[in-house]
Parts: sequence; structure tokens; C-alpha cells
Amino acid sequence: MEKDWSFFDRLQQIVMDITLAENFEVVLSQDKIGDDGRYYFQIKCWRLDAITGEMGYGYGSKAYLSEHASTSELVQTIFGLYKAYYEHEARETFTWQQRRVFGPHISVEALWDVARRVDLRSARHVEDMV
Repeated sequence: MEKDWSFFDRLQQIVMDITLAENFEVVLSQDKIGDDGRYYFQIKCWRLDAITGEMGYGYGSKAYLSEHASTSELVQTIFGLYKAYYEHEARETFTWQQRRVFGPHISVEALWDVARRVDLRSARHVEDMV
């Protein structure tokens, strides 16, 4: 039989049961809007900032949580945030010819400008070629 816990207690227990790589942690917090702000998970990591070169905390995206979510959904939400954080760091630190060609902060307008500049082997995608 499942315990009759408050939503916050449930979330805290889930976070306590998760282990991440060194310097990573799961943040459980609440919006600062009123007393009934939404709870969210976020990944936090002590790391070398790829832009400034200084040590500091990096924070991933927030995932707002539903009281109706199952434990599996909540654990998978944390895993998804963790993967996204790793990918973000990989995109920031990967360079080709001294540029962050897969950088996570490239504007969508800049990507749109070059969206038809593709490198394809297939002639079936001729409409995408410049």
C-alpha cells in the first residue's frame, strides 16, 4: 500500500533516491509566485563555464510537475533533464575549426538563415539544397 504523503514529500523522496555523477544534483524547488507556486525539478552542476572559463554552477531547464504524475513519470522527468544537461554541455564544449558549430545558444533566426544549406548524399532531397 502506498503511503499517504504530501506531493512535496513524494518529490523529496524521489530526489533523495536518485544518484547522479559527481558535481551534479537534482534541485527541487517552487516558483516564488505566491505560497502555491508550482514545484519543479532542475539539474544543477558545479563545472567550468565554457564561455567565461570560470568555475561556477550551471543550471539546466526546469520541469514543472503535476501532482497526478506517477513516480515513474517523475523519475523519467529527472532523467530527461539530466540527459539534456549533458547534451547542453557537450554542445558548448564541442568545437570544429574553433567554433561551437552545435552550440546550444545559437539563435533560431541564424539557424533559419542557413537551414537550406545541407550536406546530403541523397538526390531525393534536392529541394533542401541551395
